[in-house]
Amino acid sequence: MALPKINHPTYKVVIPSTQKAITLRPYTVLEEKLLMMARSSDNPEDTISAIKQVLQNCIIEPVDIDTLATVDIEYLFLKLRSKSVGEIVDLEYTDPDTKEVIKFQINLEEIEVKKNPEHNNKIMVTDTVGIVFKYPTLDDVKTVETSINEEDAAFGVLINCIEKIFDENTVYSEFTKTELEDFINNLSIESMNSIKTFFDTLPVLEHSVTLKNKNGDTRIVTLKGITSFFTY
Repeated sequence: MALPKINHPTYKVVIPSTQKAITLRPYTVLEEKLLMMARSSDNPEDTISAIKQVLQNCIIEPVDIDTLATVDIEYLFLKLRSKSVGEIVDLEYTDPDTKEVIKFQINLEEIEVKKNPEHNNKIMVTDTVGIVFKYPTLDDVKTVETSINEEDAAFGVLINCIEKIFDENTVYSEFTKTELEDFINNLSIESMNSIKTFFDTLPVLEHSVTLKNKNGDTRIVTLKGITSFFTY
């Protein structure tokens, strides 16, 4: 006789970059095992793979995880963790002056993506030519973090994030990597600074808490990214 099938509750969550609502179920013992195995590894790729696999398992409708922006992955995983394990997370902060360990809690349901009002994914590089960017994925960020030559890796991420190029008459959405590299290499320094602003003002998963050490000194602790909310 077959054992009974366990039904799990589902929750609606909005993907930050697209504002598309998707449905999640809490992760189970199976997914928790994947995360525990990743945590025991020193390889950051194992952690990334585990997070992506857990999200893939727990998102009800078809979603291409590899195309989601990094901030989308972080936000969805945070919400998934909240629904699966609990909203409250216990964290610790070591004060640099007193060396004391200050314990504090955060509510994951209060964490939202911060958006810079100056952020724009359409960058004009001349009066008539512009670029439309898409957000970097988790794999893009991993490439920079694990690369020996960060400058080359960052340039590769820039290339990967170009979605369209346009001028007065045409929108170009099909091009080779070599064509993009030649295009970028011929931009002015001013144009590159404008492009840098796009990356500097990307939406970010961030939350600040105010703590006091035993001397009464105030400390502003800023949590940013997935790992900060669980291992700070």
